[in-house]
Amino acid sequence: MSRVCRQVHVSSYYWSAGKMRLTVVRAMVGGLVSVLIILQLIHLSMISWLENKATAITNGRRSAGSGSLPSRNNHSLRSRTKIHLEAKLDTTGSYKIYHSYMKSTAAVSRKTHEALPSDVTLITQCSVNNLYHLVDLVVRWQGPMSVAVFSVGPDISTFNNILFTLRECFPGIKENVTFHLVQPITEITETLSSSSAKALPFTKLPCETILSSLKEQTFQATSQTKNYALQVPYPNNVLRNVARSGADSRFVFVIDIDMLPSAHLRTQFLHLSRSSIILQEETEYSKRTAFVVPAFEIQKGEEVPRTKERLVLDAAMYGRIRPFYVEDCPHCHNHTDYHRWERSKGTPGAVNIAYTVEWKPMWEPFYIGHRDVPLYDERFKQYGFNRISQVCEMHVAGYNFAVLDTAFLIHKGFKEKSAYHAHKLQENRRNKELFLHFQEELKVKYPESSKRCQT
Repeated sequence: MSRVCRQVHVSSYYWSAGKMRLTVVRAMVGGLVSVLIILQLIHLSMISWLENKATAITNGRRSAGSGSLPSRNNHSLRSRTKIHLEAKLDTTGSYKIYHSYMKSTAAVSRKTHEALPSDVTLITQCSVNNLYHLVDLVVRWQGPMSVAVFSVGPDISTFNNILFTLRECFPGIKENVTFHLVQPITEITETLSSSSAKALPFTKLPCETILSSLKEQTFQATSQTKNYALQVPYPNNVLRNVARSGADSRFVFVIDIDMLPSAHLRTQFLHLSRSSIILQEETEYSKRTAFVVPAFEIQKGEEVPRTKERLVLDAAMYGRIRPFYVEDCPHCHNHTDYHRWERSKGTPGAVNIAYTVEWKPMWEPFYIGHRDVPLYDERFKQYGFNRISQVCEMHVAGYNFAVLDTAFLIHKGFKEKSAYHAHKLQENRRNKELFLHFQEELKVKYPESSKRCQT
């Protein structure tokens, strides 16, 4: 009997000891998590302090005349331009995000308590080298734009100078474009505390020659590299979401920076939304319909058409225009049904719904949609499935797709395989694996939906 008691006592002792060790381990893990959180907060505080100090130094240098922009007036451009330096981390902790790094004057003047305007904000993103595309884009759009810019290494000084110059020389950019800045977190402290006040040669040129100088600098910078061949992965979906967060309107239109919409698309769509009974109010239809804008590409250097009539003529007679991605990924846009779109007459000077289409695998149309459409999955970087995944989620969530009759988008330059960098196929394969997991996650996210988007 005593032996049994001793065994029970020993077992109880070891059980208690094991329980104590488990408690200690849990406490240690909890302590480590707390320490990591505290260290991250300290890290962010230090970065913010360094950035504020760098900004003060930069302001001091500019006020002394170093790195100043062309003296087009008697006031310092920086003194009239507010830069927002409060940053946040993205969901993975890999990027530092400066929301509303520089707001448009229209956004600054808008009261925060005002009702959300029934407008369309054009959403786009780019690297610093492609900012010059905004000059043409802002003329075509004639309305609110939100742009997220990815800056790597010394690009931050270039970015600031280009930004100030574009706003000074092109009033439409200053009036309508809100900029956001995204940087790899590993480089932010160094770049923002470096000599960002150093002026670039083109900032001393008159406004009449600024655009050509920006293009020349861009061509020189990109002649050694190809698309997305950066030092770090290009976070296109992070940038899209950041730019979308800056939209203060009912509708959004997400496109690439090197594309141009048909002339007056914004005002024509607004007329449609205000005159159509099913679009006037926040109905289920208006919130759950993507208004597809067919996308094309034009030979580099050719004049981008303003109307559908001219586009169809150029495509048929001269071969200067073709469907977007027709060489590298025809199934990505063919489902828009280009032949049917060309045959739809429409009304000149107006835009209406031509027809509706059902979703198909691998489709990635450009569209005007309600501001609440699903966000882009930020795990997708570089090439492959970054937009396909978002349209896939819209399908599972029950969205409809309606093609607009006279609206279109034009990409400047043909998309050719030779323009891609060497690792594009590898990136596609990696993102395809991620997409397979993404599809399974949608089943959990939308348990009531019977729709799937298997490829």
